[in-house]
Amino acid sequence: MTLPPTPPAPCGSLLASRVAAWSRSRFGAALLWALIVLCLPAVAQAHRNGEASEGCGCHSGNGGKAPTVSITPDLMTFNPGQTINLTVSISQTNGPVAGFFLESNGPGVFSITDSGTKLAGNGVTHTAPRTGSGGVTTFKVAWTAPAAPGGVDFFVWANSANGDGSQRGDGEGTAFFSAAFGCTGNKYYHDYDGDGFGSVDSGYTMACSLPQYYSAKAGDCNDNDPKVFVGATEICDGKDNNCDGQIDEGQKFALYCTDADGDGHGASGKATMMACGASKGWGICDNDCNDADATIYPGAVELCNSRDDNCNNQIDEGARTTCGVGWCAKYAEGCGQGASTCTPGAPRAELCNDFDDDCDGVKDNGTDLELCKTPGLTCRAGYCVGAGSGSGGASSVGSGGSPSTSSEGENGGADSQGGAPGQASPPAGVAASGVSSDSGAQASAGCSFGVSHERGRAYIGLLLGAAAVFRRRRRAPQA
Repeated sequence: MTLPPTPPAPCGSLLASRVAAWSRSRFGAALLWALIVLCLPAVAQAHRNGEASEGCGCHSGNGGKAPTVSITPDLMTFNPGQTINLTVSISQTNGPVAGFFLESNGPGVFSITDSGTKLAGNGVTHTAPRTGSGGVTTFKVAWTAPAAPGGVDFFVWANSANGDGSQRGDGEGTAFFSAAFGCTGNKYYHDYDGDGFGSVDSGYTMACSLPQYYSAKAGDCNDNDPKVFVGATEICDGKDNNCDGQIDEGQKFALYCTDADGDGHGASGKATMMACGASKGWGICDNDCNDADATIYPGAVELCNSRDDNCNNQIDEGARTTCGVGWCAKYAEGCGQGASTCTPGAPRAELCNDFDDDCDGVKDNGTDLELCKTPGLTCRAGYCVGAGSGSGGASSVGSGGSPSTSSEGENGGADSQGGAPGQASPPAGVAASGVSSDSGAQASAGCSFGVSHERGRAYIGLLLGAAAVFRRRRRAPQA
Protein backbone atom coordinates (compact mmCIF):
# COMPACT_ATOMS: atom_id res chain seq x y z
CA MET A 1 0.00 0.00 0.00
CA THR A 2 1.55 3.26 -1.08
CA LEU A 3 0.51 6.53 0.49
CA PRO A 4 -0.18 9.43 -1.88
CA PRO A 5 3.02 11.44 -2.37
CA THR A 6 3.37 14.97 -1.12
CA PRO A 7 2.38 17.28 -4.02
CA PRO A 8 5.41 18.52 -5.96
CA ALA A 9 6.76 22.04 -6.14
CA PRO A 10 4.35 23.27 -8.89
CA CYS A 11 1.53 23.21 -6.32
CA GLY A 12 3.30 25.85 -4.22
CA SER A 13 4.22 27.84 -7.33
CA LEU A 14 0.58 27.91 -8.42
CA LEU A 15 -0.54 29.23 -5.05
CA ALA A 16 2.13 31.91 -5.06
CA SER A 17 1.14 33.11 -8.53
CA ARG A 18 -2.60 33.24 -7.80
CA VAL A 19 -2.73 34.37 -4.18
CA ALA A 20 -2.90 38.09 -4.99
CA ALA A 21 -5.88 37.72 -7.35
CA TRP A 22 -7.85 35.12 -5.38
CA SER A 23 -7.52 36.85 -2.03
CA ARG A 24 -9.67 39.72 -3.32
CA SER A 25 -12.84 37.59 -3.16
CA ARG A 26 -14.42 35.34 -0.57
CA PHE A 27 -14.63 32.55 -3.12
CA GLY A 28 -10.95 32.94 -3.95
CA ALA A 29 -9.98 32.91 -0.27
CA ALA A 30 -11.95 29.73 0.38
CA LEU A 31 -10.48 28.07 -2.68
CA LEU A 32 -7.00 29.16 -1.63
CA TRP A 33 -7.34 27.57 1.81
CA ALA A 34 -8.66 24.35 0.25
CA LEU A 35 -5.62 24.14 -2.00
CA ILE A 36 -3.29 24.79 0.93
CA VAL A 37 -4.86 21.90 2.87
CA LEU A 38 -4.54 19.57 -0.10
CA CYS A 39 -0.93 20.55 -0.64
CA LEU A 40 0.04 19.63 2.92
CA PRO A 41 1.79 16.23 3.33
CA ALA A 42 -0.68 13.43 3.99
CA VAL A 43 -0.73 11.81 7.43
CA ALA A 44 -0.64 8.01 7.26
CA GLN A 45 -3.60 6.45 9.02
CA ALA A 46 -5.34 3.11 9.24
CA HIS A 47 -7.69 3.67 6.34
CA ARG A 48 -11.23 2.52 6.24
CA ASN A 49 -11.26 0.64 2.94
CA GLY A 50 -8.63 -2.04 2.49
CA GLU A 51 -6.53 -2.15 -0.67
CA ALA A 52 -5.64 -5.20 -2.78
CA SER A 53 -1.88 -5.22 -2.36
CA GLU A 54 0.81 -7.89 -1.99
CA GLY A 55 3.07 -6.00 0.37
CA CYS A 56 3.82 -2.37 0.95
CA GLY A 57 5.59 -1.31 4.07
CA CYS A 58 2.96 1.17 5.20
CA HIS A 59 2.66 -0.77 8.46
CA SER A 60 6.11 -2.36 8.67
CA GLY A 61 9.34 -0.86 9.91
CA ASN A 62 7.52 1.41 12.37
CA GLY A 63 8.48 -0.22 15.63
CA GLY A 64 5.79 -2.91 15.56
CA LYS A 65 6.30 -6.68 15.50
CA ALA A 66 5.12 -9.13 12.85
CA PRO A 67 1.85 -10.75 13.96
CA THR A 68 1.10 -14.46 13.74
CA VAL A 69 -1.21 -15.02 10.76
CA SER A 70 -2.98 -18.22 9.68
CA ILE A 71 -5.50 -19.46 7.09
CA THR A 72 -7.82 -22.23 8.30
CA PRO A 73 -10.43 -23.99 6.09
CA ASP A 74 -13.61 -25.38 7.60
CA LEU A 75 -13.07 -28.56 5.54
CA MET A 76 -9.69 -30.21 5.07
CA THR A 77 -11.05 -32.38 2.24
CA PHE A 78 -13.36 -30.97 -0.41
CA ASN A 79 -14.48 -31.78 -3.94
CA PRO A 80 -14.60 -29.90 -7.27
CA GLY A 81 -17.41 -27.36 -7.29
CA GLN A 82 -17.71 -27.35 -3.49
CA THR A 83 -17.67 -24.14 -1.43
CA ILE A 84 -15.51 -23.89 1.68
CA ASN A 85 -15.03 -21.15 4.27
CA LEU A 86 -11.58 -19.79 5.06
CA THR A 87 -10.84 -18.10 8.37
CA VAL A 88 -7.98 -15.59 8.47
CA SER A 89 -6.67 -15.18 12.04
CA ILE A 90 -4.35 -12.32 13.04
CA SER A 91 -2.74 -12.14 16.46
CA GLN A 92 -3.17 -8.84 18.32
CA THR A 93 0.59 -8.45 18.63
CA ASN A 94 0.59 -4.67 18.33
CA GLY A 95 -2.97 -3.87 19.31
CA PRO A 96 -6.60 -4.94 18.80
CA VAL A 97 -7.02 -3.56 15.26
CA ALA A 98 -6.32 -5.69 12.18
CA GLY A 99 -6.88 -5.82 8.43
CA PHE A 100 -6.05 -8.25 5.61
CA PHE A 101 -5.88 -9.05 1.90
CA LEU A 102 -6.41 -12.66 0.73
CA GLU A 103 -5.92 -14.01 -2.79
CA SER A 104 -5.36 -17.35 -4.57
CA ASN A 105 -3.07 -18.42 -7.39
CA GLY A 106 -5.97 -18.31 -9.84
CA PRO A 107 -8.44 -21.21 -9.65
CA GLY A 108 -11.86 -20.97 -8.03
CA VAL A 109 -14.08 -18.04 -7.12
CA PHE A 110 -14.18 -15.94 -3.92
CA SER A 111 -17.47 -14.75 -2.43
CA ILE A 112 -18.40 -12.56 0.53
CA THR A 113 -19.88 -14.18 3.66
CA ASP A 114 -18.53 -11.88 6.37
CA SER A 115 -19.64 -8.27 6.90
CA GLY A 116 -16.82 -5.78 6.73
CA THR A 117 -15.17 -7.52 3.75
CA LYS A 118 -15.31 -6.96 0.01
CA LEU A 119 -13.98 -8.37 -3.26
CA ALA A 120 -10.82 -6.55 -4.38
CA GLY A 121 -9.00 -7.43 -7.58
CA ASN A 122 -8.51 -11.19 -7.58
CA GLY A 123 -9.00 -11.49 -3.83
CA VAL A 124 -10.81 -10.22 -0.73
CA THR A 125 -9.98 -7.42 1.72
CA HIS A 126 -11.66 -5.57 4.59
CA THR A 127 -13.93 -2.55 4.26
CA ALA A 128 -12.96 -1.30 7.73
CA PRO A 129 -10.22 -2.20 10.23
CA ARG A 130 -11.63 -4.74 12.67
CA THR A 131 -11.17 -4.97 16.44
CA GLY A 132 -11.00 -8.53 17.71
CA SER A 133 -11.12 -10.14 21.12
CA GLY A 134 -9.21 -12.76 23.09
CA GLY A 135 -5.93 -11.78 21.51
CA VAL A 136 -7.03 -12.63 17.94
CA THR A 137 -8.84 -10.78 15.15
CA THR A 138 -10.52 -12.93 12.51
CA PHE A 139 -12.08 -12.51 9.06
CA LYS A 140 -14.05 -15.12 7.07
CA VAL A 141 -14.06 -15.61 3.29
CA ALA A 142 -15.92 -18.13 1.09
CA TRP A 143 -14.23 -19.85 -1.87
CA THR A 144 -15.76 -22.22 -4.45
CA ALA A 145 -13.51 -24.81 -6.12
CA PRO A 146 -13.46 -25.24 -9.92
CA ALA A 147 -15.40 -28.08 -11.55
CA ALA A 148 -12.28 -30.11 -12.40
CA PRO A 149 -9.88 -31.67 -9.85
CA GLY A 150 -6.70 -29.75 -9.12
CA GLY A 151 -4.94 -27.70 -6.49
CA VAL A 152 -5.08 -24.19 -5.09
CA ASP A 153 -2.70 -21.92 -3.16
CA PHE A 154 -3.97 -19.17 -0.84
CA PHE A 155 -1.86 -16.21 0.26
CA VAL A 156 -2.77 -13.64 2.91
CA TRP A 157 -1.09 -10.37 3.91
CA ALA A 158 -2.31 -8.98 7.24
CA ASN A 159 -1.64 -6.11 9.64
CA SER A 160 -1.74 -5.85 13.40
CA ALA A 161 -2.20 -2.21 14.43
CA ASN A 162 -2.65 -0.26 17.63
CA GLY A 163 -5.37 1.96 16.16
CA ASP A 164 -3.77 5.27 17.09
CA GLY A 165 -4.34 6.70 13.60
CA SER A 166 -0.67 6.52 12.62
CA GLN A 167 1.79 3.90 11.42
CA ARG A 168 3.77 3.87 14.64
CA GLY A 169 3.86 0.50 16.34
CA ASP A 170 2.09 -1.39 13.52
CA GLY A 171 3.40 -4.61 11.98
CA GLU A 172 2.73 -6.90 9.00
CA GLY A 173 2.56 -10.70 8.71
CA THR A 174 1.83 -13.31 6.04
CA ALA A 175 0.41 -16.81 5.78
CA PHE A 176 0.12 -19.51 3.10
CA PHE A 177 -2.22 -22.48 2.65
CA SER A 178 -2.33 -25.02 -0.18
CA ALA A 179 -4.80 -27.86 -0.81
CA ALA A 180 -5.73 -30.36 -3.49
CA PHE A 181 -9.38 -31.09 -4.32
CA GLY A 182 -10.93 -34.02 -6.13
CA CYS A 183 -7.84 -36.21 -5.47
CA THR A 184 -5.56 -37.38 -2.69
CA GLY A 185 -3.02 -34.74 -3.63
CA ASN A 186 0.74 -34.66 -3.37
CA LYS A 187 3.17 -32.02 -2.18
CA TYR A 188 5.42 -30.60 -4.91
CA TYR A 189 8.36 -28.30 -4.29
CA HIS A 190 9.23 -25.32 -6.45
CA ASP A 191 12.25 -26.11 -8.63
CA TYR A 192 13.62 -22.71 -9.69
CA ASP A 193 16.76 -23.98 -11.44
CA GLY A 194 15.13 -26.94 -13.22
CA ASP A 195 17.56 -29.58 -11.94
CA GLY A 196 14.81 -31.99 -10.84
CA PHE A 197 15.07 -31.15 -7.13
CA GLY A 198 13.11 -28.53 -5.25
CA SER A 199 13.73 -26.78 -1.98
CA VAL A 200 11.49 -26.35 1.05
CA ASP A 201 12.67 -22.74 1.19
CA SER A 202 11.48 -22.17 -2.40
CA GLY A 203 7.86 -22.96 -1.55
CA TYR A 204 5.49 -25.83 -2.30
CA THR A 205 2.06 -26.57 -3.67
CA MET A 206 -0.50 -29.35 -3.25
CA ALA A 207 -1.81 -30.75 -6.53
CA CYS A 208 -3.18 -33.87 -8.23
CA SER A 209 -0.25 -34.09 -10.66
CA LEU A 210 3.19 -32.54 -11.05
CA PRO A 211 2.86 -28.86 -12.06
CA GLN A 212 5.35 -27.16 -14.35
CA TYR A 213 8.46 -25.80 -12.61
CA TYR A 214 7.93 -28.04 -9.56
CA SER A 215 9.48 -31.29 -8.37
CA ALA A 216 8.34 -34.14 -6.15
CA LYS A 217 11.86 -34.30 -4.72
CA ALA A 218 13.05 -31.90 -2.04
CA GLY A 219 16.52 -31.31 -0.58
CA ASP A 220 18.13 -28.98 -3.11
CA CYS A 221 20.62 -26.90 -1.11
CA ASN A 222 20.96 -24.25 -3.83
CA ASP A 223 17.84 -23.86 -5.97
CA ASN A 224 19.50 -21.17 -8.10
CA ASP A 225 22.26 -23.44 -9.49
CA PRO A 226 21.30 -26.36 -11.79
CA LYS A 227 24.67 -28.03 -11.07
CA VAL A 228 23.88 -28.30 -7.36
CA PHE A 229 21.38 -30.94 -6.18
CA VAL A 230 21.15 -34.13 -4.15
CA GLY A 231 23.36 -36.81 -5.72
CA ALA A 232 25.20 -34.50 -8.12
CA THR A 233 28.86 -35.22 -8.89
CA GLU A 234 31.15 -33.29 -6.58
CA ILE A 235 33.60 -31.18 -8.57
CA CYS A 236 36.36 -28.81 -7.56
CA ASP A 237 34.54 -25.47 -7.53
CA GLY A 238 34.29 -24.42 -3.89
CA LYS A 239 30.60 -25.51 -3.72
CA ASP A 240 28.68 -28.31 -2.07
CA ASN A 241 27.51 -29.83 -5.36
CA ASN A 242 25.80 -32.92 -3.93
CA CYS A 243 24.18 -31.22 -0.91
CA ASP A 244 25.86 -33.48 1.65
CA GLY A 245 27.15 -30.57 3.74
CA GLN A 246 30.73 -30.89 2.50
CA ILE A 247 32.67 -28.88 -0.06
CA ASP A 248 35.00 -30.43 -2.69
CA GLU A 249 35.18 -33.70 -0.76
CA GLY A 250 36.97 -36.52 -2.59
CA GLN A 251 38.95 -34.12 -4.77
CA LYS A 252 42.71 -34.27 -5.09
CA PHE A 253 44.36 -31.35 -3.31
CA ALA A 254 47.69 -29.88 -4.34
CA LEU A 255 49.96 -26.95 -3.53
CA TYR A 256 49.50 -23.82 -5.65
CA CYS A 257 51.74 -20.75 -5.89
CA THR A 258 51.04 -17.08 -6.56
CA ASP A 259 50.42 -16.43 -10.28
CA ALA A 260 50.46 -12.67 -10.83
CA ASP A 261 50.40 -12.68 -14.66
CA GLY A 262 47.62 -15.28 -15.03
CA ASP A 263 49.57 -17.72 -17.23
CA GLY A 264 48.76 -20.68 -14.96
CA HIS A 265 52.32 -20.95 -13.65
CA GLY A 266 53.27 -19.79 -10.17
CA ALA A 267 56.43 -18.12 -8.93
CA SER A 268 58.53 -19.47 -6.08
CA GLY A 269 59.17 -17.52 -2.88
CA LYS A 270 55.64 -16.06 -2.73
CA ALA A 271 52.38 -17.06 -1.05
CA THR A 272 51.06 -20.59 -1.50
CA MET A 273 47.80 -22.42 -0.81
CA MET A 274 46.40 -25.96 -0.78
CA ALA A 275 43.41 -26.50 -3.07
CA CYS A 276 41.82 -29.09 -5.33
CA GLY A 277 42.29 -26.82 -8.33
CA ALA A 278 43.86 -23.53 -9.33
CA SER A 279 41.73 -20.41 -9.03
CA LYS A 280 42.36 -16.88 -10.25
CA GLY A 281 45.70 -15.60 -8.97
CA TRP A 282 47.10 -19.09 -8.38
CA GLY A 283 49.06 -21.48 -10.59
CA ILE A 284 51.09 -24.65 -10.47
CA CYS A 285 54.33 -24.31 -8.51
CA ASP A 286 56.87 -24.73 -11.35
CA ASN A 287 58.99 -21.60 -10.77
CA ASP A 288 57.79 -19.08 -13.35
CA CYS A 289 60.92 -17.04 -14.06
CA ASN A 290 58.95 -13.90 -15.01
CA ASP A 291 55.61 -13.65 -13.22
CA ALA A 292 54.93 -10.25 -14.79
CA ASP A 293 54.80 -11.58 -18.39
CA ALA A 294 52.12 -14.15 -19.33
CA THR A 295 54.12 -15.27 -22.41
CA ILE A 296 57.08 -16.43 -20.30
CA TYR A 297 56.73 -19.62 -18.24
CA PRO A 298 58.21 -23.13 -18.00
CA GLY A 299 57.38 -25.09 -21.15
CA ALA A 300 56.62 -22.09 -23.35
CA VAL A 301 57.80 -22.13 -26.99
CA GLU A 302 61.23 -20.53 -27.30
CA LEU A 303 61.09 -17.68 -29.81
CA CYS A 304 63.78 -15.74 -31.58
CA ASN A 305 63.45 -12.66 -29.36
CA SER A 306 66.56 -12.53 -27.17
CA ARG A 307 64.55 -13.73 -24.13
CA ASP A 308 64.38 -16.90 -22.09
CA ASP A 309 60.77 -17.77 -22.97
CA ASN A 310 60.69 -21.25 -21.39
CA CYS A 311 62.55 -20.49 -18.13
CA ASN A 312 65.42 -22.95 -18.75
CA ASN A 313 68.14 -20.31 -18.31
CA GLN A 314 68.89 -20.29 -22.06
CA ILE A 315 68.05 -17.65 -24.63
CA ASP A 316 66.73 -18.40 -28.13
CA GLU A 317 67.96 -22.01 -28.01
CA GLY A 318 66.60 -23.95 -30.98
CA ALA A 319 64.69 -20.92 -32.20
CA ARG A 320 64.93 -19.87 -35.84
CA THR A 321 64.13 -16.73 -37.74
CA THR A 322 61.13 -16.96 -40.04
CA CYS A 323 60.25 -15.07 -43.18
CA GLY A 324 57.19 -14.89 -45.38
CA VAL A 325 53.55 -15.21 -44.37
CA GLY A 326 50.83 -17.78 -44.88
CA TRP A 327 51.68 -20.51 -47.41
CA CYS A 328 55.03 -18.81 -48.09
CA ALA A 329 56.35 -18.87 -44.51
CA LYS A 330 59.85 -20.40 -44.19
CA TYR A 331 62.43 -21.01 -41.48
CA ALA A 332 66.00 -19.83 -41.66
CA GLU A 333 68.88 -21.80 -40.22
CA GLY A 334 69.68 -20.01 -36.97
CA CYS A 335 68.29 -17.05 -35.10
CA GLY A 336 68.71 -13.30 -35.30
CA GLN A 337 71.90 -11.85 -36.76
CA GLY A 338 73.52 -15.26 -37.06
CA ALA A 339 70.70 -16.74 -39.14
CA SER A 340 71.32 -17.79 -42.72
CA THR A 341 69.49 -16.11 -45.57
CA CYS A 342 65.74 -16.78 -45.39
CA THR A 343 63.81 -16.94 -48.66
CA PRO A 344 59.98 -17.10 -48.57
CA GLY A 345 58.28 -19.87 -50.54
CA ALA A 346 56.16 -19.45 -53.66
CA PRO A 347 52.49 -18.48 -53.29
CA ARG A 348 49.58 -20.47 -54.70
CA ALA A 349 46.06 -19.61 -55.80
CA GLU A 350 43.81 -18.43 -52.98
CA LEU A 351 41.22 -21.00 -51.89
CA CYS A 352 38.25 -20.86 -49.48
CA ASN A 353 39.99 -22.38 -46.45
CA ASP A 354 40.46 -19.55 -43.92
CA PHE A 355 44.17 -19.42 -44.83
CA ASP A 356 46.48 -17.02 -46.66
CA ASP A 357 47.37 -19.08 -49.75
CA ASP A 358 48.67 -16.25 -51.96
CA CYS A 359 50.89 -14.84 -49.20
CA ASP A 360 49.51 -11.29 -49.28
CA GLY A 361 48.62 -11.22 -45.58
CA VAL A 362 44.86 -11.61 -46.19
CA LYS A 363 42.83 -14.81 -45.84
CA ASP A 364 40.31 -15.90 -48.52
CA ASN A 365 40.55 -12.72 -50.59
CA GLY A 366 39.00 -13.04 -54.07
CA THR A 367 35.61 -13.62 -55.66
CA ASP A 368 33.37 -16.48 -54.56
CA LEU A 369 33.87 -18.19 -57.92
CA GLU A 370 37.66 -17.90 -57.63
CA LEU A 371 37.64 -19.24 -54.10
CA CYS A 372 35.02 -22.01 -54.44
CA LYS A 373 35.49 -22.95 -58.13
CA THR A 374 31.74 -23.65 -58.40
CA PRO A 375 29.06 -21.17 -59.46
CA GLY A 376 26.40 -20.50 -56.80
CA LEU A 377 28.63 -21.14 -53.79
CA THR A 378 29.70 -18.45 -51.35
CA CYS A 379 32.84 -18.47 -49.19
CA ARG A 380 31.96 -18.02 -45.51
CA ALA A 381 34.50 -18.43 -42.71
CA GLY A 382 36.61 -20.88 -44.74
CA TYR A 383 33.71 -22.94 -46.12
CA CYS A 384 31.86 -22.83 -49.43
CA VAL A 385 28.12 -22.79 -48.78
CA GLY A 386 25.12 -22.79 -51.06
CA ALA A 387 22.54 -20.05 -51.32
CA GLY A 388 20.20 -19.96 -48.33
CA SER A 389 22.55 -21.90 -46.08
CA GLY A 390 22.88 -20.61 -42.54
CA SER A 391 26.20 -19.88 -40.95
CA GLY A 392 25.87 -22.91 -38.71
CA GLY A 393 26.71 -25.48 -41.43
CA ALA A 394 28.12 -25.81 -44.93
CA SER A 395 26.26 -27.34 -47.86
CA SER A 396 29.42 -27.75 -49.91
CA VAL A 397 32.97 -27.53 -48.65
CA GLY A 398 35.55 -25.89 -50.87
CA SER A 399 38.71 -27.73 -51.89
CA GLY A 400 41.31 -26.16 -49.68
CA GLY A 401 44.92 -27.19 -50.04
CA SER A 402 46.28 -29.74 -47.64
CA PRO A 403 49.34 -28.60 -45.72
CA SER A 404 52.55 -30.48 -46.26
CA THR A 405 54.80 -31.29 -43.33
CA SER A 406 58.48 -31.57 -42.69
CA SER A 407 60.74 -32.75 -39.93
CA GLU A 408 61.97 -29.17 -39.71
CA GLY A 409 58.63 -27.79 -38.54
CA GLU A 410 59.38 -27.70 -34.83
CA ASN A 411 58.38 -24.93 -32.42
CA GLY A 412 55.03 -24.42 -34.11
CA GLY A 413 56.45 -22.25 -36.91
CA ALA A 414 56.37 -22.69 -40.69
CA ASP A 415 58.17 -25.70 -42.10
CA SER A 416 60.65 -25.83 -44.95
CA GLN A 417 57.95 -26.71 -47.46
CA GLY A 418 55.40 -24.12 -46.38
CA GLY A 419 52.08 -25.20 -44.91
CA ALA A 420 48.47 -24.32 -44.24
CA PRO A 421 46.56 -25.30 -41.14
CA GLY A 422 44.25 -28.29 -41.46
CA GLN A 423 40.51 -27.76 -41.60
CA ALA A 424 37.91 -29.18 -39.24
CA SER A 425 34.26 -29.72 -40.06
CA PRO A 426 32.02 -26.89 -38.88
CA PRO A 427 30.33 -27.62 -35.57
CA ALA A 428 26.78 -28.86 -35.66
CA GLY A 429 24.10 -26.51 -34.37
CA VAL A 430 23.22 -26.92 -30.73
CA ALA A 431 19.66 -26.37 -29.56
CA ALA A 432 19.50 -24.91 -26.06
CA SER A 433 16.39 -24.78 -23.95
CA GLY A 434 15.96 -22.11 -21.29
CA VAL A 435 14.61 -22.78 -17.87
CA SER A 436 11.77 -20.65 -16.70
CA SER A 437 10.35 -20.59 -13.23
CA ASP A 438 7.11 -19.42 -11.71
CA SER A 439 6.87 -19.23 -7.96
CA GLY A 440 3.79 -20.72 -6.40
CA ALA A 441 4.48 -19.28 -2.95
CA GLN A 442 5.01 -15.57 -2.62
CA ALA A 443 7.11 -14.33 0.26
CA SER A 444 6.33 -10.65 0.48
CA ALA A 445 4.74 -8.86 3.37
CA GLY A 446 1.31 -7.49 2.57
CA CYS A 447 -0.78 -4.47 3.22
CA SER A 448 -4.39 -4.46 4.24
CA PHE A 449 -5.11 -0.99 5.61
CA GLY A 450 -5.88 0.52 2.23
CA VAL A 451 -5.33 4.09 1.14
CA SER A 452 -7.69 5.60 -1.39
CA HIS A 453 -5.97 6.99 -4.48
CA GLU A 454 -8.86 9.36 -5.10
CA ARG A 455 -6.89 12.01 -3.24
CA GLY A 456 -4.40 12.23 -6.10
CA ARG A 457 -7.26 12.75 -8.54
CA ALA A 458 -8.69 15.44 -6.25
CA TYR A 459 -5.48 17.45 -6.57
CA ILE A 460 -5.76 17.52 -10.34
CA GLY A 461 -9.51 18.12 -10.47
CA LEU A 462 -9.49 20.96 -7.97
CA LEU A 463 -6.53 22.67 -9.61
CA LEU A 464 -8.12 22.45 -13.04
CA GLY A 465 -11.41 23.76 -11.67
CA ALA A 466 -9.67 26.64 -9.94
CA ALA A 467 -7.86 27.58 -13.11
CA ALA A 468 -11.13 27.53 -15.08
CA VAL A 469 -12.90 29.75 -12.52
CA PHE A 470 -10.03 32.20 -12.42
CA ARG A 471 -9.91 32.41 -16.20
CA ARG A 472 -13.70 32.95 -16.42
CA ARG A 473 -13.66 35.68 -13.79
CA ARG A 474 -10.91 37.51 -15.70
CA ARG A 475 -12.94 37.37 -18.92
CA ALA A 476 -16.22 38.48 -17.28
CA PRO A 477 -17.18 42.10 -18.04
CA GLN A 478 -16.54 44.45 -15.14
CA ALA A 479 -19.46 46.43 -13.70
